[in-house]
Amino acid sequence: MLGTIAKKLRMLGFDTQYYNTINDDELIISAKKEERTIITKDQMLAVKAINQDIPTIQILTHTEKEQMIEIAHKMSWKKLTLDNPRCSICNGMLQKASKQEIIGMIPPKVAELVQEFWQCDKCSHIYWVGTHIRNLERLIAEINDTL
Repeated sequence: MLGTIAKKLRMLGFDTQYYNTINDDELIISAKKEERTIITKDQMLAVKAINQDIPTIQILTHTEKEQMIEIAHKMSWKKLTLDNPRCSICNGMLQKASKQEIIGMIPPKVAELVQEFWQCDKCSHIYWVGTHIRNLERLIAEINDTL
């Protein structure tokens, strides 16, 4: 499964759909209709998709970092950034949110320590720069060093 990769691609701003319970034929129909690239570890799915002229990346590496590098190379991406992130949960767009707008929806300690917030325009999930984002920034820097 590539769910973690899908979440990271969303945070990097890529419009990413992820299905963990969909059959191959439905996925192929959806990808063709929405003009998407299929990213998969499943060799049979990759072959089916390629045979139907759907852009496909078959992941051959094992670690998250290697997989992200593999995708970046195959998509010819030159640099990854967090400039236009999407919601890692629903793929919605993130909008700046003032602390006053979301104060009752965040932990008190976060409200005390953090000044910048973003909120998903679809599911309303709230984001701020914390350990998770700093770890992602380190991963992005390591990946960008290879691009």
